[in-house]
Amino acid sequence: MLFFFILFISGCTSCTLLLNDPVCLQRTLYNFLPRWKSFVLFDDIQDVNNLPQVKSAFAKVVVKFPRRRNSQHYILQDITGSKIEAISNVNNVQRFDALLTQGCTYTLYRVAFCLNREELQFRNIGHGLELGLITHTIVDPFTKPIQFPPFPKYLMPFHEVYQQQHKTFIDVIGIVLHLEPLKHIGGRPYREAVLMDSRWDLIIVGVWTDLLQRNDLRWSLARVDKNIIIGTLLRCNHNHSNVFCA
Repeated sequence: MLFFFILFISGCTSCTLLLNDPVCLQRTLYNFLPRWKSFVLFDDIQDVNNLPQVKSAFAKVVVKFPRRRNSQHYILQDITGSKIEAISNVNNVQRFDALLTQGCTYTLYRVAFCLNREELQFRNIGHGLELGLITHTIVDPFTKPIQFPPFPKYLMPFHEVYQQQHKTFIDVIGIVLHLEPLKHIGGRPYREAVLMDSRWDLIIVGVWTDLLQRNDLRWSLARVDKNIIIGTLLRCNHNHSNVFCA
């Protein structure tokens, strides 16, 4: 049995985890799927020539963005850890704003898988599809005996990070090589860390305010002990050539 000591950092929460072998976790999840064959995983939809497709799915609301005019955006995660952006529009915005809570899990019936509109809308994550919360969508609490994974399915190599759009959310894994001294910018505490991935590529992660205060000791210990860091929902910042935690 393999074990990894991982410092798990997110824009919403953070904790130190001792995780079992991820392969075993994936097998456990897939063993449950045959019982609900009418449901799909986010990565099951591959035929882009046959879209939109109306399907059902189990999902956790990882991020719920504020309402903007006639739309509201969400980042959802399925039971394998794969993420997709979900969007409600016009008359459906208020309904799904009341139904969906960040951090909660749901059974979603009749959601529309569509090609994303990258040229028209800002992308929050780099998925080829988006999920439409439509008039016929039904939302129920998630009651199945499946535990959602605490880490994402896809962890982006650092050489791909710089190819992402400005302010795109990414998930990465690496070792802390260097930790800059604490600074104060505009009255806010700020600190930068240099991470290295398995390809020996480097990125700079800037950490602000609340996340810094909650995780400052963990960052310091990670540098000394060479712990593996999983950073979720980090946001690319091409203006300063780095990646921000918050």
